[in-house]
Formats: sequence, structure tokens, C-alpha cells
Amino acid sequence: MSDVAMVSAVYDSYDELKPALPQAGVEVDWVFVTDDPVLGAKSSHLGWRVAYEPRPGVHPNRAAKHPKYEPWKYSTAPVSLWVDASFRIVSDRFAVEATAGLTDEEPIAQFQHPWRDCLFAEAKESAGLAKYAGEPVLKQAESYRAAGHPESWGLWATGVIARRHTEAVRKMGWLWLAETYRWSFQDQISQPFALREKGLRPQAFPGNHLATPWLAYEGSGRH
Repeated sequence: MSDVAMVSAVYDSYDELKPALPQAGVEVDWVFVTDDPVLGAKSSHLGWRVAYEPRPGVHPNRAAKHPKYEPWKYSTAPVSLWVDASFRIVSDRFAVEATAGLTDEEPIAQFQHPWRDCLFAEAKESAGLAKYAGEPVLKQAESYRAAGHPESWGLWATGVIARRHTEAVRKMGWLWLAETYRWSFQDQISQPFALREKGLRPQAFPGNHLATPWLAYEGSGRH
């Protein structure tokens, strides 16, 4: 069994997968989930094991959330690193260093959001973005306010997530997915709510997701 699952996904050709970079000190299961039938016909691509999982009728931004929220369904590794396909891994110490602080008591680590610390502020910002046109981000935030979620509780960038697959983490992933189907696919709004509901709070990675020695951001024009 591998030590760490490195998981990424691309649906509707939203991004281009970057090559796997061999990691020092750990056995990594590289898992790439896609709806692309050409890639799906391959057993591997750029060093990643391909999992072909089309979800017809599901918005691609929601389809890609399944491996993002529930990576344990794609690998038997006890720990995972979700990496959006917009990132290129540039350090062979990424897997070791990003998962080093995970414990059963603190099983999640992420970069803090670089500009905001509140899902309500994030919802207001998201409401003006074309990417979320038609998504009920403001109603979603108000539903969380009505449920008692406090302002400035915390906000995290969701492009890179380290997790130990504890029971609480699995329950949080299920709730996060449910909220994404119930409301919007803006996962930075639903994640703080799901975390707080399940009694979790991520450890903070050093730096931020746009300035880290682990990764280089190379997102497509659709971001």
C-alpha cells in the first residue's frame, strides 16, 4: 500500500495535467480522474494512474469535486494530497513536507486564503465573478449565517489539501459534497461550513498557494 495518494482531476478539458514528479521519502499513488475518453482509454498518463469517471449531466465543476472531496474512494493510501491540475509540482519534497504535520487530532492542512478570512466575504466577491454566474452564492452564505456560522471563522484556498483519512475527515467530505450539490460549486464557501459542522480546522501550510517552493501555478484561461 502506498503512503500517500496524490490526486488530481480534469473535467471538460478545464486544465492540462502536469507530469508527475517522483517524490523523495514516500511511496506515492498518483491518481488522475477524468471524463476524457481518450485519456480514459489509457492506464496511465504523464506518470499518473488514470481513473476514467464520466459524469454525464453533471456540471464539470461539480464532477471534479468527487475526487477532491473524497480521495479515499480512489486509493487505499491512508493519507492524500489533492492538487488542482492548475498546479505543477516542482519539489520532490512536497509529499513528505505537506503531510508531515498531519495527526488524527489535526488531520487536514491547507493554505490560508491570501485575501479573506470569511466565507461571507468570499460569497460577496464570488457573486461578481463570471465563473459563478447563476450560482446561488449569496443565498448559500445567508443559509450558513442562519445556521449560526460566525463571521471571520476562517477561509482556506482549496487547490491543495493534505488529509489523513480519519472518520471525521470522511464525514466532512461527504457533507462538503452534499453542500456543493445543494448550493453552488464555489467550494471555498461551503468548506468552512462543512469543517465547522464536523469539528475540524485545517493546519496552515507555510506561505500561500501562489508563492510556495512546492508548486508553480499554471492555470488555464478558464480560471
